[in-house]
Amino acid sequence: MSKRVSEVIAMLNYEELVDLQRDLFGGGTTIKQVVNNRIREVNDSQTRVCATCGNTVNLSLNHEYTLIFGPKDLKKRASFCAVDCLEYFFVQLKSISEKRLQSSKQER
Repeated sequence: MSKRVSEVIAMLNYEELVDLQRDLFGGGTTIKQVVNNRIREVNDSQTRVCATCGNTVNLSLNHEYTLIFGPKDLKKRASFCAVDCLEYFFVQLKSISEKRLQSSKQER
């Protein structure tokens, strides 16, 4: 790990190094905040909620199913913790689609 950190530090220019040094001498609050934000981003990208049952789905631990749907300019993503939740979602989606189709036929 220290090798990677040293590689990142080697990429910094002089002004960035001075800013980093000031932050470290001052308690490292900026660096701490940057690291905490990055950890939060990684956790958020690895953890989702099942669209059907609401259980937490951790992408790094569980086998997870993700459905990407919607129009080209407004894609939506739904994650599911198991096949039965995915199946229930499809049944409900089909029911909603049929109701919309029937209501549009009645309006004509």
